[in-house]
Amino acid sequence: MLLTKLRLFLPSLEYQVSIRFYQEIGFEIAWQSDDLTIMKHHELEFFIQNAYVKDWAENTMIQLFVEDIQQFYDQVETMKNDYPMIRFKSIQEEDYGTTFHLLDPAGVLIHVMQHVS
Repeated sequence: MLLTKLRLFLPSLEYQVSIRFYQEIGFEIAWQSDDLTIMKHHELEFFIQNAYVKDWAENTMIQLFVEDIQQFYDQVETMKNDYPMIRFKSIQEEDYGTTFHLLDPAGVLIHVMQHVS
C-alpha cells in the first residue's frame, strides 16, 4: 500500500477569521464550502472546519516548518492587532532546533520550527 497524502482537520471558533488568518501566514484557499475549507501552500494542505469544541481546539497541536523563522515571527507579530486572540512566545533555541509557539484564532497550538535541510 502506497500512502500519498495526509490532511488534518482544524477547528475554527470563527470560521472566516481562521481562514483569513491562515491566508495571511501564507496559505491559499484550494476549495471551500459553508462548513469546510481546504487551505494549501504548495504540497501542504489541511482543512479548516466550521466547527468548534473547546477541548478539541485547545488540545490540537501541529508543527509547521518555515524557511526563515525570524521573518515568520516578525510577520505574526504584525498580525496581533488584527487577531487579538492569537498568542505567541518568543523564538527559542532548543536541543531539537529553533522554534516558537503560536496559538491560532481557535486556540490550536502551532509549533513553528526553522526548517533545516
